[in-house]
Amino acid sequence: MAGNRLVPTNMQTHGEVIGNFLTKGEGGTGTYVKATDDLLYSRIPLGYRPFGHEPWGQTGAGHEAPLAIRLEDGSLLANGARLLHPMDNHQWRVLKALEETHSRFGVVPFHSIAAAWTDGKVDDWDRAPIGVADLKAEVAVVVPSQGEDWREVSYKDKDGRTHTRNVHTLGDSVVRVKDRYYLSAVDETGQGSGMYFLAELVTDQAPDTLEAALDQLKPKQVREAEARGLGVMRQGEWFAIPTKHRTSELMRDVEAGIAVRYERHVLGKDGHHELEEAVIYKAGAQKGEVYARGVLRHTKGEHVDLDLGTVRWYQIIHNVQGASYTLSGRGTAQFD
Repeated sequence: MAGNRLVPTNMQTHGEVIGNFLTKGEGGTGTYVKATDDLLYSRIPLGYRPFGHEPWGQTGAGHEAPLAIRLEDGSLLANGARLLHPMDNHQWRVLKALEETHSRFGVVPFHSIAAAWTDGKVDDWDRAPIGVADLKAEVAVVVPSQGEDWREVSYKDKDGRTHTRNVHTLGDSVVRVKDRYYLSAVDETGQGSGMYFLAELVTDQAPDTLEAALDQLKPKQVREAEARGLGVMRQGEWFAIPTKHRTSELMRDVEAGIAVRYERHVLGKDGHHELEEAVIYKAGAQKGEVYARGVLRHTKGEHVDLDLGTVRWYQIIHNVQGASYTLSGRGTAQFD
């Protein structure tokens, strides 16, 4: 009887929708994961009730979030922003599938894309005036990601000893947004498992590798110091180069009025990196140079404290970058 027949449906599993989009460029419809030829997204209905039960905690009920976009050259741009449940599960499946398919892709929080696109005026993807067609045409993956992973990084303490710690990476990569290039990476000096950042590279040439992009953030003095084997340290966008300056020499310049000594000096206008003790030159050939010892700390606690020690003085130098966007909280871009 016709009334007893199963009605055919085009509904697919989430795995099928994700797989077909990533490997075939096909659209599809699952319960919560859907795709067009260009956009893979998660849409959670307002009355979301998993297995017929009221959900526990905050969920993405009533929200929609992009998971991945296919760009003009066929590369895939995956959304690395923190998503609410169950969209975070869909996001995880996309990232794992991307690694397994060996596709050319980048993993970038779309909030940061919005910030870069609007020069910081809009830092929330949901409020970004960016259409899919514009995004496809104006964004490109320059250096692809190797996938979401944990990686071991090394760092040096104040005594020059090398240590290692594990940090979580969204899949470091380089992307182009309009006519600018950005390094999308995780800063191992961030608290916990690292802090995500999107930094504009001051260049009109696309870097060939991730290492080349990282080198572009280093000022000339830092590269020269590293070439000499000096133990350069870093916290966020600030480098610390060890020097042979004696305290007596610096204090003599302070007494002469060409330098000023500070305690708990915060670097940069509206900055968040605080030097325990600093000497800053206000005149003479060294005007603008900053020297410090003691602890370099982040006033908001977003970076691991950097202990420079109390004997040697370090020259403190900012990296070479344009705009920089970091992520905190639910994934909204913040400015460093």
